[in-house]
Amino acid sequence: MKKSILSLIVSTVVLLSCKKESLDIPVDLQNIPPPIVSKDPCISQTGNPGGRSYDADSLLYFIATDRHCGMLPLSTNNYWVYQDSVFLDGIFQQVKTDTLRFSSNIRSLADGLTWWQSKVNVGIPQLLYTNDTSLYALQPKLYNPDYMDAKKDLFLFPGDSVKYLSGFDDIAAAGRSLKINGKMEVPAGSFENYIYFEKNARSYRKDQVYFKPGVGVLKYIHEQAPMGQRVIKMQNIKTLIAFHIE
Repeated sequence: MKKSILSLIVSTVVLLSCKKESLDIPVDLQNIPPPIVSKDPCISQTGNPGGRSYDADSLLYFIATDRHCGMLPLSTNNYWVYQDSVFLDGIFQQVKTDTLRFSSNIRSLADGLTWWQSKVNVGIPQLLYTNDTSLYALQPKLYNPDYMDAKKDLFLFPGDSVKYLSGFDDIAAAGRSLKINGKMEVPAGSFENYIYFEKNARSYRKDQVYFKPGVGVLKYIHEQAPMGQRVIKMQNIKTLIAFHIE
């Protein structure tokens, strides 16, 4: 009987101790996950301007202050630094540094889209709009410079590869795109699951772009035949050495 009473007392003390420990924790802090610190969200782009034509008078230059999400993240504060190996018809000349910025903007009034403009060519449109799956180029309409045409240039695709008709200005080219699951090492870092884009106008020009969605161009290789010849020669190799994305 004494043993039973002693066991009951011990159990009661242990139970009260457990309750006291749980009550020492404020109720509003129990089962609350730690706070998540994040930047202001960028603005998602959902437009699809492919195939549209714009009257030049409906394109307005302005200064964009927003951050845009997309296949290529865009902001006036973003930049990409490239080591540019320069060749002259296959003969190496020099190495220089190029910085890609999209610091000039155009708004197409018909649909309210913001187009971003750069002065450095890394194999993607120098005047472009991007949504989550595609980069669109805006360029003068052939034989009618009073209008600008929008066309899909680089894009994500189902499956592992795709072939399509592409071109350099008014010269037709074969386009080919591959998903690469391996790793690519460049001075700016190591990247996996990137995309290889190729445009090839036989005996005239060949461009190769290694692109990481959400980051940008990792490497750009440009080959072109010298004037009056039909054999392409190396002209430029641009490799990403640093970048800043907000």
